[in-house]
Amino acid sequence: MRRSIRFACTAAAATLLLGSAASAQVASAQVTPVKDTSGPLSASMVPSTHHPKVNAKWPLKVTATLHGKPAHATAVYEFLFGGSVVSTQYVHSNKHFSFTGHFSDDLVFPPASEGEPLTLSVVIAADGHKVSLEWTITSVS
Repeated sequence: MRRSIRFACTAAAATLLLGSAASAQVASAQVTPVKDTSGPLSASMVPSTHHPKVNAKWPLKVTATLHGKPAHATAVYEFLFGGSVVSTQYVHSNKHFSFTGHFSDDLVFPPASEGEPLTLSVVIAADGHKVSLEWTITSVS
C-alpha cells in the first residue's frame, strides 16, 4: 500500500508547469553536458543543476545534429521514478513541438515534487533515429 501511495504521489509530483524559454540563460559553468548518439543523430543537453528549486525556473538547453548539421527533430520530456515513466510532458506545452538544431526551456517543479528522486529524460527523434538524454534530479525548497 505504501509503495502505491508513493508512486501516485510521484506521478502527481512529476507534472510540470512549463515556462517561457525566451529569457532562459543556462548556467553551465560547472555542469557537464549529457550526450547521446544513434547513428547519424547526436544530441546533448546542458541542465543547470541536479537540485532544481520548487516553483522556480530551471533552465536547460538541448542541441541536436544529424549528419553533422542542425537536425530537424522532435522532443518530449519523460519523468521517471524507479526506472518507470510516471509523466510525459511536452516542450513549451506543445504536443507537436519540433526544432532545428537547438532549443532552450525553463521547467518549474511543483511543491509536491520536493524531495522525490526523479530522472528527466529528454527524448529526441529525427529521421528515424531516437536518443534519450537522462539527468537525475531531486527538487528542493
